Amino acid sequence: AKIIYFFERLFNVINNKDKIKEITIEFNINDINEDSLKVISQIKNIRLSIGIQTFNEDSLKIINRQTKKEDIIKALKLINESELKNISVDFICGLPLNDKDQSKKDIIFAFDLLPKIKHISLYYLELNDFLKNKWKKFLPSEEDSVNYYNIAAETIENFGLKRYEISNYAVSGYESIHNSGYWNLKDYLGIGAGAFGCYKNSRYENTKNIKEYLEIVSENKFPTKNIEYLDEEKRKREFIFLSLRTAKGINFSFYKKLFKEDFIDKHSKIINKHIEYFIISKEYLSIKKIYFDYADEIILLLLR
Repeated sequence: AKIIYFFERLFNVINNKDKIKEITIEFNINDINEDSLKVISQIKNIRLSIGIQTFNEDSLKIINRQTKKEDIIKALKLINESELKNISVDFICGLPLNDKDQSKKDIIFAFDLLPKIKHISLYYLELNDFLKNKWKKFLPSEEDSVNYYNIAAETIENFGLKRYEISNYAVSGYESIHNSGYWNLKDYLGIGAGAFGCYKNSRYENTKNIKEYLEIVSENKFPTKNIEYLDEEKRKREFIFLSLRTAKGINFSFYKKLFKEDFIDKHSKIINKHIEYFIISKEYLSIKKIYFDYADEIILLLLR
């Protein structure tokens, strides 16, 4: 009840701001109920994002997700019955105990329960060395993970969603505005426990503890735990990395406007050496779709 009251107060302020084009709220599956959906449905330009990851309970247990399949099903049915229209869901490919069709089956089942999904984020499982060793016998090989991902990606596209970034797919017109904002180094607000925001070259992280967060904001204080200053070199590297993960790629004129240098002149030697990976037009440099699975490694060639 306290969380819903907080959201009601926050959104009364937000709804008076006509210039806000999108507000993304990330909900945990277990926090979705009729009351919370009723509150957020009243917000202008609301976008709901939820992390399904998989319907495989055995996989969820191994990665310490306290979510049951029946809870995910109940949440998706409630969302489908709500007035919400702009809905994004997340899946992770290559989880422990996943076979090649697991993510495909997860995606199809999600659409059966919630056919109005407009956006999907599909991620590879990323692990540190400790967890790789701990879960080694449960994990697919790197080659198998790529194959699993491509099967899942094809499934998403068969539902009419287009890949506009390495990990993101959307129905036309429902591409995430806040994603494109931080890809273009724009300021963005992070509101809520564990949220990240960026303002005037300073990226901040809020406390992850929900109780602590609510106590701090109730005292009209900032719940910020960490602040990172982004100098020009770091901003440049992030812009290159994030832009080349999109289908469009790097916009030359925008790059020059931001950093006062010509991108092709600066990186021509590396680009020409690895020209087979790239598409170059008058306005953009992008990575060919057939190399999307290796985009991060290709991008690092330009950042060395």
